[in-house]
Amino acid sequence: MNGSGQQGLAESFERVYQAACRMLWAQGAPAWRITGSEWSDARCAAFQALEAVLRSVDGGSPQPGELSDPARHVIARRAPGDVDRPLTFDEALRDWEERLAADPGYLVEREEGGWTESFMGPGLCVVIPHTWHLTTRSILLELYHRLAPGRPAVVIDSGAAELSGLAHEAADALRAPLGVEVPTSHPGDSPWISPDSRPVYEVPDIAARLEELRRAAWRAAETVPTPEELRGALDFALDMDVAEAAVELRKLLAGRPATVWREKHESIDPAQHLVDGAVQDGVYGQPTSFGQEASSWRKYLARVPVPWTPPTYRRPPAPEMGDRDVVLSATRALVFAELLDEYAARLYPGRRSGVIHYGAYNLGDSLMWEFGRELRDTSF
Repeated sequence: MNGSGQQGLAESFERVYQAACRMLWAQGAPAWRITGSEWSDARCAAFQALEAVLRSVDGGSPQPGELSDPARHVIARRAPGDVDRPLTFDEALRDWEERLAADPGYLVEREEGGWTESFMGPGLCVVIPHTWHLTTRSILLELYHRLAPGRPAVVIDSGAAELSGLAHEAADALRAPLGVEVPTSHPGDSPWISPDSRPVYEVPDIAARLEELRRAAWRAAETVPTPEELRGALDFALDMDVAEAAVELRKLLAGRPATVWREKHESIDPAQHLVDGAVQDGVYGQPTSFGQEASSWRKYLARVPVPWTPPTYRRPPAPEMGDRDVVLSATRALVFAELLDEYAARLYPGRRSGVIHYGAYNLGDSLMWEFGRELRDTSF
């Protein structure tokens, strides 16, 4: 096949891939994987088949010495162990989940005045002012949107420099009470981050793979009602965004003009703005620039002390007495620091990322739900 023909196949593959990813991601939690969900068996089977095709595009395992690709890997850290290689989204998620599951916690039973009570142990936890915690935990929603499978390629603008730096400083502020030597190097400077991403269309026998993807995408999209049908059916098990994405996917597969990706608000430029669609100056839908978000961080973090660990055994905060400080175990604080660094690395000025691969789906799902719960105050 001639070069222009190959280029046409590549462009078609990427557009179908993006539109199909968007349709699955739009649902939020993966209803098609849930046994006994309110979805029909036919729709579940079709979405599972499409998901399998999308996952197959990610290819083989990362190799020693390979650079970390922002479209396929986490980029603020490498795989744990002795082998220097990238850490896939799924591997990073598994590592964080295993560490959280094995967390011994921070409460220690001690006798005080003839009674046995639970105390925070020195060096076992980090106490975080409520405002500091609320401000920095906003990164989870932004990462969820930044790592949406199918998200188009982007190059981060220079205006993100301050926000990226503040996120890394926050990561070090969580490490410092635990005896970690700080400041650490900014993760955006890491030499292992690739300046380019592997395109989703770099697959063997692209013509056959495109046909496979088109068939799977069509079957899945056909199980989704139109937005008008969904409104009439009052089917609350299916998100309206899925129905709208399915319309565009069917248009694309039928050879008609279609929108393969849509930001939460049309005015958002991912190179210059947050992509979670936050409120700015009290107006919903106005994009928040990186500079505006950095200003907000500075304002709120300046009002409160930095995170700290108790120098002696101390009773934990008592919400019933009005205490609002958040306590994270050492394990959870270090995981949170790594997520802050991932945010900082992805918003590093000049950072390039290609189309986000479907392999990011599970990590994004956990960022939206599981990590949000895990990084609130937890007692053990």
